[in-house]
Amino acid sequence: MQDWKNYVDQYVASTSFEDEVASVRACQLAVMAAELGTYAVGAVLLDDEGNVLAEGHNEVFISGFRSDLHAEMVVLTKFEIEHQRSSEPGSLTLVSSLEPCPMCMARLIYAGIGTIRYVCEDPQGGMVTRKSSLPPKIQQISEELSQDWGLAECSEELRDAASQIWEQNRVAIDRQIIEHGLGSAGTSVPD
Repeated sequence: MQDWKNYVDQYVASTSFEDEVASVRACQLAVMAAELGTYAVGAVLLDDEGNVLAEGHNEVFISGFRSDLHAEMVVLTKFEIEHQRSSEPGSLTLVSSLEPCPMCMARLIYAGIGTIRYVCEDPQGGMVTRKSSLPPKIQQISEELSQDWGLAECSEELRDAASQIWEQNRVAIDRQIIEHGLGSAGTSVPD
């Protein structure tokens, strides 16, 4: 099994890719989340000069169960608490290790973040590649904000690592989500 912590900590970011440094950091945060027993997703929020304003990782299963604590949600909450008077979210960029889910995508739209990048696609739960399936009003808001959604500009090697980091514990955490929903009435959950 790959030692992802060592891999991302020693990864040398290429200056050839605009989002590479932020993508590496998002992957480092994803590894931290996996080590804590929750979904392996990390995210960073950058200002227009590339400075990190907030960062975080998934915390759904860190202190009990919190369904809202996806990486993007954690980052936006930190930012909004510390920068309550920020009036230019359109100039900010969020880089996530994984394509945002429907809940996170809606929050990013309503928060008005201008550019959203993700290191790897999520064919099972990602929403950006299914943006046309959003309710028309939410699509309209995103369009009026001129939000820019897409894959991070990073190396294919890093994209592959992000995908493998995500997959390392996804099935086990999915099982925990289902068991949590079943509560004490639940039976064993198939793989």
